[in-house]
Amino acid sequence: MRHSLRYKDHDIDLPPGEFVIGRAANCQLSLDDPLVSRNHATLTVTSAAVVLADLGSRNGVRVNSDRIEGKRALSHGDQISIGSQDMTLLSRRELVADTLIQGPERASAFGLLGILADKALAMGRGEEAEKLLFEQLDQLLVDAQRGVTVSSETTERASEYALKLAVATANGRWVDYIFRLHSAVGRMCAGSIVDELYTVLRRVKTVNLPALRDYLQALREQSKSLGPADRFLLSRLEGLERLAAAK
Repeated sequence: MRHSLRYKDHDIDLPPGEFVIGRAANCQLSLDDPLVSRNHATLTVTSAAVVLADLGSRNGVRVNSDRIEGKRALSHGDQISIGSQDMTLLSRRELVADTLIQGPERASAFGLLGILADKALAMGRGEEAEKLLFEQLDQLLVDAQRGVTVSSETTERASEYALKLAVATANGRWVDYIFRLHSAVGRMCAGSIVDELYTVLRRVKTVNLPALRDYLQALREQSKSLGPADRFLLSRLEGLERLAAAK
């Protein structure tokens, strides 16, 4: 099992041993944040597991928005909040990844895992659905950011799942995912996605405004080449920015 920590679009490898997070310069991950204690938390990493511990910090540690007491064993896709900083644990079995994720297009993986995720969502098990889809959605975004061609159909399908997960978990990272994915592929969001975002944005706790603003800036730079329909969608996305800023 390979473990890493995703922080600000960077994947930090977690070798076996202790990984300290805090404000001090000698921490493995040093965070410039006044809400973070000098030695805030530690990750104890083995090949089989990652355990998070609060080191008696002033402002605590949250996992998937829940404040932890003492230690917490983490799972793939868990979101860790320390101060005002968010990061995500990624745990991958290479053989499983190679089997489930073949090539840049993830439609076949969505077909299999999507059925299971849809069942979990129908039963109100949002976290279960998130764990089923996380790796596939994450790898698709990585592919797009590396310049691999991703079809508009796959982009829209991934965005639809991200919307479902945002509603089920109230986690704004899935809204951010949509903007980051569309920025990477250089496409306008489909009208149905934009319409649904207005509803979803009111349900999630926070939204990463820089991700939305970067996407809007990229669209504005090509605004002269946009047709009337896309210019209308751009104005709708600008409305989303105002809504997100007011949260």
